[in-house]
Amino acid sequence: MGSRGLVLVIQKTIFFSDINPTASRFSIPFSQVKTHDFLNEAEAKELDDKNPMQVWLLDPSMKGTNITFNKWVMGSSSLYVLTNTWNPVVKNNQLKKGKMVQLWSFRLNSLLCFALVKL
Repeated sequence: MGSRGLVLVIQKTIFFSDINPTASRFSIPFSQVKTHDFLNEAEAKELDDKNPMQVWLLDPSMKGTNITFNKWVMGSSSLYVLTNTWNPVVKNNQLKKGKMVQLWSFRLNSLLCFALVKL
């Protein structure tokens, strides 16, 4: 694909809130993020300014989809989230509570992308 800069963002167990169709989001708590270096300075500023980003996600079935990447601040804790088109990813990949996944970031033509891997 000509991508570069593969970085492990998080490895986590899927919780009910990650597969709850009403919530429709995958949470990436700062406390579990391996490194924040996957964002460049401009992207970090956009998220700090409360501007969500449209990114490309390669799901475990190797299907690519556009998804919203955002930063939420909840009291004293912060998290990144993948939202909007998350429910079809859950359904199409049979993501289940208690299963382990990894979220990797990479660059395609300098644009931020993610890959979700089931372990």
